[in-house]
Amino acid sequence: MEHLLPAEHRAAHLIDIAHAHLDTGDAGAAGRALVAADRIAPAETRIRPAAREALTSVLRAGQTAADVVRLAGTIGLARQ
Repeated sequence: MEHLLPAEHRAAHLIDIAHAHLDTGDAGAAGRALVAADRIAPAETRIRPAAREALTSVLRAGQTAADVVRLAGTIGLARQ
């Protein structure tokens, strides 16, 4: 059923899931959700403030997967 939603809605849902993962302390899962969102709808992930905020939190959490670091570099966020 999820495939019936527009790409932007699926990406927004994944961004919300990333925030939920961060709330539970799972930065790795949050990063994976953000990368998945970027694959579905790059503009949604790269422009939406909530996505940038989540990605910044993932970067601050410590060890970060290479695909998450690449996404951060693509949208101009640096590890802080």
